[in-house]
Amino acid sequence: MKTFFAAILAAGAAAFLMICPKTASQAASGAISACLETIVPSLFAFSAVAIFLQKSGLYRVVLKPFSLVLSKILRMDEELCGIFLLSNIGGYPVGISLLSALVAENRLSERDAARLMCCCFGSGPSFIIGIVGTGVFGSAAVGGVIFAACFLASLLVAVFVRTRGEFSLKPAPKQLSLTSSTFVLSVNAAARAMFSVCVMVVGFSVIAAGLREIGVNALFERFFATLGVGENSVRIFPAMLEITRIKELSPTANAPAISAAMLSFGGVCVFLQISALAGKIPLKRFLVSRIFAATLSGGLAALLALALPPCEVETIAQSTGTVVFTKNAVLSLATLAMSGILLVDSKFRSVNKNSVE
Repeated sequence: MKTFFAAILAAGAAAFLMICPKTASQAASGAISACLETIVPSLFAFSAVAIFLQKSGLYRVVLKPFSLVLSKILRMDEELCGIFLLSNIGGYPVGISLLSALVAENRLSERDAARLMCCCFGSGPSFIIGIVGTGVFGSAAVGGVIFAACFLASLLVAVFVRTRGEFSLKPAPKQLSLTSSTFVLSVNAAARAMFSVCVMVVGFSVIAAGLREIGVNALFERFFATLGVGENSVRIFPAMLEITRIKELSPTANAPAISAAMLSFGGVCVFLQISALAGKIPLKRFLVSRIFAATLSGGLAALLALALPPCEVETIAQSTGTVVFTKNAVLSLATLAMSGILLVDSKFRSVNKNSVE
């Protein structure tokens, strides 16, 4: 049955690409622009820093004042609290990358990693405040409210997960690994994660375009319209497929709650990215937790938004959409840096292999 279903989807995708090649091309082109203008600038640097902090062991020192307090609240190991913090401020790929590294080092079981994934998941403040807050609402304050709601939702999920049992984490090496090799491997890991993310975004944009052509989007639009979300009913389903489409929301009164809920949910494209990075870590609990977290963050955002001045929510976003980084050299440099890091790492591995031989 699974094979038959996959064959039907593949045949449908092939038919769409042959019948509507221009639509598919435009979708891919727009997604590539979104990757350069939104995803790489907002996630790459922080992902690299987060992974370096984990691989070197520095995060146990840098985040100790925060993880110490959080460990008292959650009754969890300080190191896991540090990973929780990094995961919720570093962007979606960071949590699974850090937890996968602990599993690979045999310091954390796959079962415990699966439980931690329920709360070690979130979009970074650079994306939420810079892209959603400033781009959609024209207000960093609204972005701060949305980020706070998402973070608090993750914290509440962490409290719930902790009530289901303790986590077993083997001790970390006491010596810090502050070598050039650690830095190169960390940035290379971030580059590979960004490459995976961007490729999935492009692929899902083409899929979303095909669904739109056959009328699936219209069905969901009518469904969300019945829920009273107003003009954003047409924009929710595309964002649920690919979360960067959230920047197309209209700044209505209920948009902060909608934004927070969708950012905590993550979207189908992000789920596939997480699955690709998870290895043997089971993700069933993680997927179920997204519904719970989305409900929490949406409600929290609605409450927190009440404290904002009305002008903050009513700010009219630009009708042409968010263009945070426009035609500047920074985007090209970021992409070139990722390519250069991959080349340096390949050369590094080649030299090590030849020296061993």
